[in-house]
Amino acid sequence: MKDKIILFVIGVLFGAVIATGAFYVYSKATTCNTNSNNQMQMPGGNPPEKPSGENGQPPELPSNN
Repeated sequence: MKDKIILFVIGVLFGAVIATGAFYVYSKATTCNTNSNNQMQMPGGNPPEKPSGENGQPPELPSNN
């Protein structure tokens, strides 16, 4: 009976170590992959510009006719 209790305690501690390690790796991976303002950025550090039509005007929407 004593052996089963010791084995249970060791299993719980081993599981806690694995869960803590997995959470640490997950939190490090998510903090390294996020931008401060959650926008996609180009390699130069500037966010991509929206496409525009001629003379800087936005393109016309197609008609539903």
